Amino acid sequence: MSKRNIIALCDTTADYCFRLDEYLRRNLKLPFKIVDFTSQDDLMAADSDLKSRTIALVISQSVYEKVHDAGFDRLLVLEEPDKDGSYNRIESDDEDIEIRSTPKYQSMDKIMQKLMSFCMDQPDTLSQRRGSEDKLTIYGVYSPIKRCGQTTFARALGRSLSRKDRSLYMNLEPFASDLGIPKGKGQNLQDLLYFFENDNKRLSLYLENVCVKDESLDIIPPATSFLTLKGVGRDEWGSLLKEIEETGLYKYLIIDLSEITDGFTHILDMCDRIFTIRRDDPCSLSKLENYGRTFRLTGNGGILDKSMVFDLPDSLLTAGDQAMEVYALNVLEASKTLPMKEAQDAS
Repeated sequence: MSKRNIIALCDTTADYCFRLDEYLRRNLKLPFKIVDFTSQDDLMAADSDLKSRTIALVISQSVYEKVHDAGFDRLLVLEEPDKDGSYNRIESDDEDIEIRSTPKYQSMDKIMQKLMSFCMDQPDTLSQRRGSEDKLTIYGVYSPIKRCGQTTFARALGRSLSRKDRSLYMNLEPFASDLGIPKGKGQNLQDLLYFFENDNKRLSLYLENVCVKDESLDIIPPATSFLTLKGVGRDEWGSLLKEIEETGLYKYLIIDLSEITDGFTHILDMCDRIFTIRRDDPCSLSKLENYGRTFRLTGNGGILDKSMVFDLPDSLLTAGDQAMEVYALNVLEASKTLPMKEAQDAS
């Protein structure tokens, strides 16, 4: 089966066509080629090779009514309302031609979501890595101390790194809330794991479909059931992280960890750097000491050696997102502005 990697756009209103093109190029991280047609004659004259490699022709209804499928076999028709505001049903009589539709005058994000859904349903959609040779840098965030601002810190770290380069945030808490992230497509880490288990060679396509944006940071919405995470073994987590690197989509991955995850120490071992937050009270310090002692005694001292323990001032815990962002911006140079110490051998 030949692979397809072209999205064709056609609208005789050139301004609309070019704005949609610009939006897709800016927001799609996948290696799709986008071709624009602002003339129905040029569309009809497109060569057969281009048509056979097109995932979908996104075409305005007014042009579709004149040229119909124009030799393409997958079309996303942008519906245009009649004078009374109603829409005419669009369908194909040819079983070999698949036609879907969505309103033209809506947010371009919704059009992109409809297009991505179309792409995901097609087994011949090309979704290889971008060709970037950058190594994926994995930052783990974990503390044995609860209610220490771990998730707030991890999100702030992700936003900071995303201003430097492409970044992805993954939360592995067993009972995570919605984290205040923007509403997405209704899919989350559970769906990504299911997609990956059944088709691990198109992970970049599934990431594109599942992730939501927080400023420039990509976020995989957390799983809603801890049983989903408990059912994923260490080897599966390892394969997922390696395949995320293989997609070439991201420079940084931030993992907000929980010890309930199977393969917890394996994931920590795969991290390039681990951030651990502590609070300066006897109970918290005792937990941190036991954490360090346990890791040393079980042969996981290397994890501690690449960990950084941060004394997080109470003022930052209560100052909200702005203060946490300031903290995250200085994380990689924390010794200049904030208390920082390398993790000590707690044994």
